[in-house]
Parts: sequence; structure tokens; C-alpha cells
Amino acid sequence: MRTLKEEVTAKLSHIFHDIKDLQKTVIIREVAEKSLKEERSSKWGLLGREVSDKWKGCVATDEIREQREKTW
Repeated sequence: MRTLKEEVTAKLSHIFHDIKDLQKTVIIREVAEKSLKEERSSKWGLLGREVSDKWKGCVATDEIREQREKTW
């Protein structure tokens, strides 16, 4: 039969192990989410440059200004 100290020590050891596993899970998820966000941001940047290169109409700021001034 184990003593109270041994039981408490064993349970605390299990708790600490579970906490370390949770920390690993959180870190792995954060890294994955960060890389996914960076990838999406990069794709949006590339798409923006691609659209800008192909754009033949007026400049977007001029379009917005005209809409605000109701010149159409």
C-alpha cells in the first residue's frame, strides 16, 4: 500500500505530464495556424499584384473619389 505522499506525488506527476502534452498541442496548433495565415496573406498579395498588373480601368482611389462626389 502506498503512502499518501506517494499517491499525491504520482497524481501530480500525471497532471504535470498532461499539462506538458497540452502545451505541446497548443504550440503545434499555433505554429500551424501562423503558417496558414502567412500562406493566405502571401497568396492574397500575389493575387493583388496579378490583378493590378492586368487592370485597365481607372485607379481605385479615383473610382472611390468619384463615387463619393457623385459625379456619375
